[in-house]
Amino acid sequence: MSYKNNANANRDALFGGAAGDGGSKKKSGSNKSNRDALFGGAKPATKASSTPKVSGGSATAPLTRTVLDRKNRKNKPQKPSLMGEARVAKLKQAEEFRDKANACMKTGLFSKADPVAASTYYKRAADAYQQAGKEDRLERLYRQESAKCNMQIGAWASAAGDYTRAAELLIPKDATEDDMDDLPEAPEFPTLEKRRFASSVFHKEAAKAYTEMNEKAKAAQSKVKAAMALNFGVEARLLSKESLQEMEEAIEAHVPDVMNPYARYRQTGTSAFLGPDETIANPSPESIELAKEHIVTKAYSHEPLFELVYFLCKYREYASALYAAGAASALLAHENLSTLTLSRSFIMETIVTLAMGDPVQAEQQFLQRHVQQTAYLSARECKLAEDLFRAVKLRDAEALEEARSPAGSNRAALANLHSVMRQLVMELRLSGVARAHKEGETTNSTTTVSVKSKKKSSSSSDGKKKEKAEPPERSLQELAGMKTGYEAEVQQGANLDGDALADELDALNFDLGDDDDNGKGLGFGDDDDSLDDDDFDLR
Repeated sequence: MSYKNNANANRDALFGGAAGDGGSKKKSGSNKSNRDALFGGAKPATKASSTPKVSGGSATAPLTRTVLDRKNRKNKPQKPSLMGEARVAKLKQAEEFRDKANACMKTGLFSKADPVAASTYYKRAADAYQQAGKEDRLERLYRQESAKCNMQIGAWASAAGDYTRAAELLIPKDATEDDMDDLPEAPEFPTLEKRRFASSVFHKEAAKAYTEMNEKAKAAQSKVKAAMALNFGVEARLLSKESLQEMEEAIEAHVPDVMNPYARYRQTGTSAFLGPDETIANPSPESIELAKEHIVTKAYSHEPLFELVYFLCKYREYASALYAAGAASALLAHENLSTLTLSRSFIMETIVTLAMGDPVQAEQQFLQRHVQQTAYLSARECKLAEDLFRAVKLRDAEALEEARSPAGSNRAALANLHSVMRQLVMELRLSGVARAHKEGETTNSTTTVSVKSKKKSSSSSDGKKKEKAEPPERSLQELAGMKTGYEAEVQQGANLDGDALADELDALNFDLGDDDDNGKGLGFGDDDDSLDDDDFDLR
């Protein structure tokens, strides 16, 4: 047998033979069964399909369809990759890896546990269950065991990946409230609360592993996932203290409180970068240098912070949302780069500050921080921010409506905002905290405008009536001769008898003594007749 035939035979034994080659034309039954066991009975590619077309521009058509199909498959349930005999063979292979891993972790008189080999076998078993499909529980258990072994031996990257996969097997990455009935199987977590807590714990373990690798961005993102897992499927309208604390710790993992201009709005916990005798207002130079080293500078690291801002605004936690927005702005401005994303972060700060009902703070931050960036002065967001806080500060309802009108001059800046931020702009009030309007309730601004318009219309109508029915001018003699309506009462008072009134007054006994007239001797009664405190029984 020649060398070429030898190579073809080896290839056929490994991969089940490739059709269209000039080598071995006959296919043995063993090669076909091996290929089916490995790849699930995949049909060999034909010669025509293996050769790409070059002419006409149709060569890019299969690639385009592949990308579109991949995007369309994201929201659809994935089918098991193996079926039939191939799935049975893969499950048997997973059980073999599991037995080998358990054997590696056994201790004896002359042997000890080997987590290095066990982690490899546990990972292979989990991968086999993943390929087999419909075995989410077994895959999660062996991912967890593999992660524990990797943490013992210091394989941080593998441990972080296994913990993240285990957490996503409890609560999928892009799961929503509509997917509550399609969650992976987890009999040991019968309630949704336990499932949320376990998923959060796995994400926090992954964050610890990333921290050991000095991957600050991935560690912070895992902390954000841990915080969001605690709120999956929660129907309450208020955030729990535990979830809020996890979110604020994730925010500080991106930007330490020393570098956050809104650190004082943090509601839970204290900064890990401050000493016992330090404050946010007066940190030590050592703390500042340490904080600068721990700022996440990786690209797109601000996106988890933006997601936290939107999430916190939905729950009306404006103080924590402002804390997250300040961290995002500090992260984007750390490299002294003025970008469109930084402008959006600044306008988010202004909107959230106005939602808290503090236009003075919004104006102060706008003047001291935002406009110091030259590019922000020419941005659309700068005009929108100035129009909003000036209208709220001056209590000008018409200016506020003009600033946030979808058809006004700020329509482009509003269109660039997230839907949560646009809704929050519509809920801003001239006084007080922003809140959603109830059915049948009008806003302060619209009410004020309507009242003003009514007053103007009423005043204009009254003026027209006065102009139409204006009375003629009268002289002083005519006014003096006019009757007032009190003439009858004046006539009755003129007919009163003065002597009768004097007798009536004398008949009244006021019991006044000489002491009561301050010693003037007016002679109103005797001193003995004056009332004394002893004459009253106070019991």
